[in-house]
Amino acid sequence: MDPDAVVQCPYDPSHQVRVSRLPYHLVRCQKVSRALATCPFNARHRVPRGHLRSHLSSCPDKRLLEDPQGTEDTRGTLWSCPEPPGAWQPPPCQENWDAELDALEEPPPFILNVTSCDLPVPCDRYDPRGPPQ
Repeated sequence: MDPDAVVQCPYDPSHQVRVSRLPYHLVRCQKVSRALATCPFNARHRVPRGHLRSHLSSCPDKRLLEDPQGTEDTRGTLWSCPEPPGAWQPPPCQENWDAELDALEEPPPFILNVTSCDLPVPCDRYDPRGPPQ
């Protein structure tokens, strides 16, 4: 069905609603009127509570759940639950942190109660005249 097609609200005939907005509209209108029952095969089907049995026997969406031509094996596979997935296995790690530590040129010196911000920074180009102005 075209999502822009306009249908009539089952709760209030004066309401004309686009098919794409119908589920949201039905929730709002259902709060006002509880006289209609919801079809278990399609939530968009709203019928009077007295006619629910006859609707269930003739609902077009009921055919999707039933497979009269299917064999016993086919019906068994339709209703059987799939196997749950196994426990998640992480991919193998490509990193070696020990090798990365060995690759460092020189480890920082350890000085008690001194942070790396307190250490003097070596300067390759020392200019005794001071910084340029």
